[in-house]
Amino acid sequence: MVLHMDIHSLSRIDRAVADNIKDIQRSFGSQAGLVQDFIVFISHRLKTDLFGYTRFTLQDFCKQTGRNRQDLALLCGDFASGKFAAPVIEGFAFQTVFDYALYSMMERNIIFSSRYEVREKDSVFVMHSFSILKDLRLNFMRTSKEQKVYEVRLSDELLQGFLSRYYTVNTESYRLVGKGRGGDSRKKLLLYLSKLSHVVQTSGHLETIVPVDRLCDFADINDARPSHKKQNLIRIFRHLKEMGKFGFRYEFTSRNGYMVTLVFEPTLSRRSLQNEHNFYFRLFSGLRSVFDTRKLSTGSFGVGFEKDPFQYWLTDAAFDLEMKAQVLAHAYYGAMGIQISIGSAITIIRSGILTFPGYI
Repeated sequence: MVLHMDIHSLSRIDRAVADNIKDIQRSFGSQAGLVQDFIVFISHRLKTDLFGYTRFTLQDFCKQTGRNRQDLALLCGDFASGKFAAPVIEGFAFQTVFDYALYSMMERNIIFSSRYEVREKDSVFVMHSFSILKDLRLNFMRTSKEQKVYEVRLSDELLQGFLSRYYTVNTESYRLVGKGRGGDSRKKLLLYLSKLSHVVQTSGHLETIVPVDRLCDFADINDARPSHKKQNLIRIFRHLKEMGKFGFRYEFTSRNGYMVTLVFEPTLSRRSLQNEHNFYFRLFSGLRSVFDTRKLSTGSFGVGFEKDPFQYWLTDAAFDLEMKAQVLAHAYYGAMGIQISIGSAITIIRSGILTFPGYI
């Protein structure tokens, strides 16, 4: 059985991240699994929470990623023991497992271990690192039991990757395979398989051949004997298929070395994926154009103190609501031929939940 692919489960991950998964481990160590989860989580939120995506709770994060809330609310070992002091911002100590992971993502980047080229239109540029967060705030009443609400400003790299360089990933499968022992390793392998599935499907195929050692590397299978590697890889493959409902078939072969033939089940039609891509590209480009024009004519929107005025403007419905609604309506029509009224577009923006009716 394969999960139904729809707006609720099919998301995106930046190619610069998916192509350099191992560098997350090298850059963030024991926090790597959480960092990877956060990138998948926030990228998924971008699809539907465009006008309010910067705010979330720990409960939101755990629901999406399958993490245990109690585990993430624990004090980091080094802070609990007094070996190190937790970083403090505006009087708040980032001392829990989750809070410190967020702080780390703001403090440092994913450093790529090798040259990584990104092609956009007619140009090529080299990325040496990948920034995740620009800013992080916490909103809650310290004198009450009110739930903490995290507010983040995402990096330009993450926003640009969402728009123009991405692989599709089934976030429901990602959540399911992460449960239980070995979850982080299974998630890494799932992201790699999602990348392969995206590449072969967008090129008009469903099949590819991959070395066993490469798959084992992503799955953290370090057995010396080939037979043991195969046995453990089969065990994880079965878990991805049965527990994660990830649609693919596999066959081991000794042709050209020890290889695996992977056949992926189709997700959405190429037309649907192209419609979605065009929709988000038109929407973001249009919003950015409105922002730049308004900034020139009105100054700083009264948000000169903000580190990222565009994201502040984007997520606050009080700014230029009707102009944003016009951009949204034009994106629906231009990408999918769907007409919505300005009033309906305003309702969508105020709700903070973006709908995408273009799947076929």
